[in-house]
Amino acid sequence: MVRKVDKIVIAAMQGFAIQTGFSLALACDFRIADTSARMGSATLRFALLPDEGGQFLLVQHLGIQRAMDFLMRKKIATADEAYELGLLHCAPVPPEALLDEAMSLARELAAGPQVAMRLLKKTLYNSLELSFEKACDDIATATAVTDHHPDASGAVQAFREGRPAVFNEWLDKAKL
Repeated sequence: MVRKVDKIVIAAMQGFAIQTGFSLALACDFRIADTSARMGSATLRFALLPDEGGQFLLVQHLGIQRAMDFLMRKKIATADEAYELGLLHCAPVPPEALLDEAMSLARELAAGPQVAMRLLKKTLYNSLELSFEKACDDIATATAVTDHHPDASGAVQAFREGRPAVFNEWLDKAKL
């Protein structure tokens, strides 16, 4: 499953993301669409049910009431409607700008502290299924790693020196 990938996954949607394509997009960590995008699960039109966990993911994104309305009424949302529902992370962009927008987000995220981001992704998704107490334990375990990671000490030093932090330098040293 896409959510198990330990890196950030971005869906860049153009045209139709229906049924399995919609479920795949919902499983991604970020969703960007161009103005031509249409998304939904209209399986009830054929007396079928959503697959690939689409109903589960839609409930997580919209809540039970809005997911019920969306699925039972067989909605296919425009990109603007999907953005208004909170299914997209930014307003739809013109088709010619989609790749640039997705790559800009990818570069921004790639420049972040990769170990901390991977652990944060895992703990965020875990928190959907854990009690508050267990979610606190989960993030505490991850914090035990990040607090002692070179990215954290480098970021603190950069802050003290009044300069922007540069992450992942330890990767270059590891290649030597």
